[in-house]
Amino acid sequence: MGLGRALYYRIISASGVAALFRPALRDCATIFMLHRFQDPNRGIVGFDPAQLRRGLEYLRKNKYEIVSLENTFDRLARKGSALRGAVAFTIDDGYVDQAEIAGRVFAEYDCPVTTFLTTGFLDGHLWFWWDKIEHIFSKTTQKSIKMSLPELNLSYELGGHDMRRKAQEDFTQRCKVIADEAKHRSIVCLAEAAGVQLPETPPQQYAPMSWDQARLCEERGMTFGPHTVTHPILSRASPHQSKQEIEESWVRLSKEVRHPVAIFCYPNGQWGDFSQREIDVLQKLGLQGAVVGEPGFADPQPFANDPVGRFKVMRFGFPETLPRLVQYVSGIERCKMKVRG
Repeated sequence: MGLGRALYYRIISASGVAALFRPALRDCATIFMLHRFQDPNRGIVGFDPAQLRRGLEYLRKNKYEIVSLENTFDRLARKGSALRGAVAFTIDDGYVDQAEIAGRVFAEYDCPVTTFLTTGFLDGHLWFWWDKIEHIFSKTTQKSIKMSLPELNLSYELGGHDMRRKAQEDFTQRCKVIADEAKHRSIVCLAEAAGVQLPETPPQQYAPMSWDQARLCEERGMTFGPHTVTHPILSRASPHQSKQEIEESWVRLSKEVRHPVAIFCYPNGQWGDFSQREIDVLQKLGLQGAVVGEPGFADPQPFANDPVGRFKVMRFGFPETLPRLVQYVSGIERCKMKVRG
């Protein structure tokens, strides 16, 4: 980081400066999303819990209103007071570290958080397809991999760590734009070409939380929303599969936790990963809304101006540095976005 940028972040971290921008968020909330959390005992690489603590401590010390996701949606719909820069937290997928690591940290700061669960993952029926790809590239002893499929015709050189990482990223991205069935076939073929046997159940660094752990987290203040059964990119699934994934995840979640949150989270969550087809299913189920993975503030205007705006609520990834966090929650990022148009 250059000296100018470092100075900029130091200045905006000063509470007095940051407070000047708070009016920019008078009607909005900042919803953050997180995924994995560091756990050396399980070999999990993820977000540093110490940094999460620093962020929550800053928000509490500077008297930011930290609200539940349900409360955020109610107030976006003008049910209650204006949000005025409130902050909400979400976690995606349902990994064990989200219960054992994140659950404790959020409870420590009495901070509400909604975790979106992939129900088939917790039921032990699968492990995530992107984790399988990572496992294959990390375990293969091959120096190169070649594949010839109708969907994917690829050749990778695996001479070092960087080459493996780039190959993994390339294969993962390609899997996101093909049909769901083709994606799973391609991963099986990748494992064969790499000479890696995929375990039936996920290795410990990819393991899910249990339903018992979810209920324990619920007692500590965490809530849970539906995130499909198997985590397909819904726009790459058939109409029948997409509908089934949404409906069954909501039914299963409702049976296992005491207070299921009627807000959905689209797998992958980019604008091209869902359509009106999925929104229609969510509306028929009577769900309150849905969140995406696109960066942006939770703004009441789409609720008022767009009939399906409540199914397209944006979130930011939780930043890895305190100055970046201040930039989001203070209103500075909101002002910058307005200037950029």
